Amino acid sequence: MSSLNLLEEQIAAELEYLNQPAKNWVKPRRDADGQKALDVAIIGAGASGMALAFALKRDGVRNVVLFDRRPQGEEGPWITTARMETLRSPKHLTGPNLGMPSLTFRAWHEASFGTAAWEPLGKIPKEMWMDYLVWYRKVLKLRIENGTALERITPEGDLYQLDLVGPSGPKRVAARHVVLATGRAASGGVSLPEAAKGLPTAQYAHTEDVIEYPALKGRDIVVVGGAASAVDAAATALEQGAGEVHMLIRAPEMPRINKFKNIVYPGFLRGYYKLPDQVKWEMMKAGFDPRVAPPRDSMLRLKPYPNFHLHFGAGLKEIKSEGDRLVFETAVGTVTGDFAIFGTGYAMNLAAQNEIAPFADDICLWRDVFTPPSGLEDRTLGAYPYLGEAFQFLPKPGQSAPHLDRLYMFNAAATLTHAPISSDIPGTNTGADRLAGHLIEQLFIESGDQHLQDLKDFDEPELLGDEWDS
Repeated sequence: MSSLNLLEEQIAAELEYLNQPAKNWVKPRRDADGQKALDVAIIGAGASGMALAFALKRDGVRNVVLFDRRPQGEEGPWITTARMETLRSPKHLTGPNLGMPSLTFRAWHEASFGTAAWEPLGKIPKEMWMDYLVWYRKVLKLRIENGTALERITPEGDLYQLDLVGPSGPKRVAARHVVLATGRAASGGVSLPEAAKGLPTAQYAHTEDVIEYPALKGRDIVVVGGAASAVDAAATALEQGAGEVHMLIRAPEMPRINKFKNIVYPGFLRGYYKLPDQVKWEMMKAGFDPRVAPPRDSMLRLKPYPNFHLHFGAGLKEIKSEGDRLVFETAVGTVTGDFAIFGTGYAMNLAAQNEIAPFADDICLWRDVFTPPSGLEDRTLGAYPYLGEAFQFLPKPGQSAPHLDRLYMFNAAATLTHAPISSDIPGTNTGADRLAGHLIEQLFIESGDQHLQDLKDFDEPELLGDEWDS
């Protein structure tokens, strides 16, 4: 028997010792058509979504399905749009284990490659991380429907109707609670500079897009932005045989510090959400304002290429399409290329998300409830959703929107309210544990009268009458 099979047997034994997964205790609910509703629908089957599903399953919430628009084995960015060679997190960060040592990445790695392979491993290759997540799904027997995209959420009484499009076409599913574990681009799409609007779509891509790099071989590429995704996009283009590669960075110099590396400790990840709003705001401003340095490993990928050109202070003024070429007018001069890649981040605009657009105006944003001190204004932060203590959407002040109570934003848009515990590997366990606890509480409370009746009806005798002499 292989070491990996032995590890899987060990996981099964550990769960048995813990008497987990618990039996289903949740009372079923049906919609107006008699269709049985899911207790929890999770949109997105990446690490965060799967960790949450496992946390619920362990405690007896079994009627849970994850829906992911990508094919099986391609969930998340790891083998599609992530272009770094390794994860940016160090290997000692354990992954979505939820307190089980046998579920950690290290346990899987040692079982797969031998214990001697652990110490020489530097950072985790992204393809290896994807292999680990595929195994995680298999060993925990999670219910996932791949190739299934969420189109719309419609509140219907105390349920939601989800319009989905899957391999067999459109379908509608009812759910009591809906969790949006949908990654970084699912809060308004990507952010493009104003100068990019109107460009022919065949002449540019965003780093969030799947880019056919072989088709760019020999062509001149202009990368806009200096964050990690932009640097990795430039490196991939060079490695795939691009001609000249220019990187345009608005800042006068490359940022050298990633302040968010300072927050990966239990106190911050667990306690941040209890801080006063102003302290949260100032912390995120302190992290984002200096710009986040790209990883050293990513920058070193660029160094061997004499055809790579770095332009600082190159804020965009205009981009023109002139035949097959693009002309970039910047604050430090003109740069030309055949194709543009924008590493310019993500928009924060809930109204642009089709699935929640119909009630986006009901959702409380930070700008609705918090006015930052003078000098700390930030339009982007102000557009973040202002969430409840369990990631649930809240209504705007003075409004009633009960249809938001059971809808949860469990992705990068939760960062300002909760810290990055629903989008980054270091916080995965903290976020899943917090949200699972809330969902379990709510599912119990919603059927409190039935649980009360169960208690009243319980009549299994403890004593049979033969324990004493009559």
